[in-house]
Amino acid sequence: MATPGKAPLSALPAGRAVPGGAANGPLVLLLSLFLLLLVFFIVLNAQAVRRPERTSAVLASVERGFPEFKIDARLRDGTDPVASRSGTVFAAERLHEMGELFVTAVAVARVNAVRPGRLLEVWLPIDALFLPGTATLRPDRQGLLDRIANSLRADRPGERMEVDALLAIDEGALSQPPGPVQRAGALARALTGDGAPPGSVTVGVERGDAGTIRFLFSLRAAGEGRR
Repeated sequence: MATPGKAPLSALPAGRAVPGGAANGPLVLLLSLFLLLLVFFIVLNAQAVRRPERTSAVLASVERGFPEFKIDARLRDGTDPVASRSGTVFAAERLHEMGELFVTAVAVARVNAVRPGRLLEVWLPIDALFLPGTATLRPDRQGLLDRIANSLRADRPGERMEVDALLAIDEGALSQPPGPVQRAGALARALTGDGAPPGSVTVGVERGDAGTIRFLFSLRAAGEGRR
């Protein structure tokens, strides 16, 4: 029985749409437009032709114009899809995370991105790493050494991380025990003993403000030698 005042559906005049159907019109139109654009971009992408020779020419021009920067070979040769202007996207992130590690673990550390994605410099007082007056590494720095060793060990394909640890000396400092040479040796043994590849760790001494140590973290492409 029909509700008073309303006609049953069967009684609606022929050709008249069911109420509410008109509201779907804009949605159907938008969906059709979306599908059309999707097909357009699929076809456009399929027709695109890569011109590696043009890319190489542009990168070579940039390198000549800015000789202080080095373009990663993977970017120039197109062998790494995530390569970026500062080495690789992951390379820049790895070095940034290493700097953040020192800032967090050693509040007095000074970090400098010498070449973003390629070279990171970290300065800190020697007593922040060694027990004062000894060649013994501070026990509370073991976590820091573990993270450094892990970073040196976790190489990406075609890329490796290396570290140079340089202890500063001044006139006559070599004759004062424990001396930077003994401390440098202790640091190298600690890192390699923690799993860092021996070839990725270099230690030494340099002239400078005694009582400081400088770390140089570098990312190099496979086959690239030390400078």
